[in-house]
Amino acid sequence: MDEILTPLNHREIEYNAKKLSGCDIPDSFLYKSDQARALFDWVSQTGSKVFDDDLIMDYGTDCLRLYLLFENTPKEHDAPFYESWNEGALEGMYKFLGRYRRMILAASVWNRRGGYCSASEKSIETMRQALEQTQKKIAQCLNRENTITNRHNFVSALMELLNVLQRELKIGEIVTQIRKHAVSEAVPKKAWSTREDGSTGKTNVQIGNNEAVMRICREFIILMAPVACDLSRMLWMEIGTNI
Repeated sequence: MDEILTPLNHREIEYNAKKLSGCDIPDSFLYKSDQARALFDWVSQTGSKVFDDDLIMDYGTDCLRLYLLFENTPKEHDAPFYESWNEGALEGMYKFLGRYRRMILAASVWNRRGGYCSASEKSIETMRQALEQTQKKIAQCLNRENTITNRHNFVSALMELLNVLQRELKIGEIVTQIRKHAVSEAVPKKAWSTREDGSTGKTNVQIGNNEAVMRICREFIILMAPVACDLSRMLWMEIGTNI
């Protein structure tokens, strides 16, 4: 459970990353590759950028890629270039990626426990509609010029969608329950039950799966993949067997 309960941990995953270039889209995301290429064109059109090694080590390439889309960034010969970075904006992007990661992992764990077996059709439909609306917004942004406004709209659409999914999936409540479960497992007062034959054994956890919920999570990962390649690849592998 630690990977869900701790703050975003992909800094460790990307600790040795030194460049933004060379991040491939997983094969699973190929049908969105046109959008991905258009997005990378946006980044390259703004010219060569300078990244302080400390920024890369602290925030990771996914966070910096999002920053490139959302903010004006320093050019290669700016001096001192580090003064041009807005650390507050970087923290905002970092927290956004943390919420994204936590939501996918928590939803996956909760779904395996059968927590979404009784998910309402209304919630499922709300999330589906939000996904469709976001896909349209992103397509419109990519078909327009490479402007600050369009880049803001692109990232804002993803943030708004995350808010909807977190609310409908009840991620806050789920994380609280997972925390309680983690504590009870650490001090297992009721982890063992006595059977009729007098033997003891761990109580089985009910397993269930709601494919509709995981399909929505999968679609969100696909939308996030062009702007958060490494984190999305990791999350895709984590939940891929549940779909």
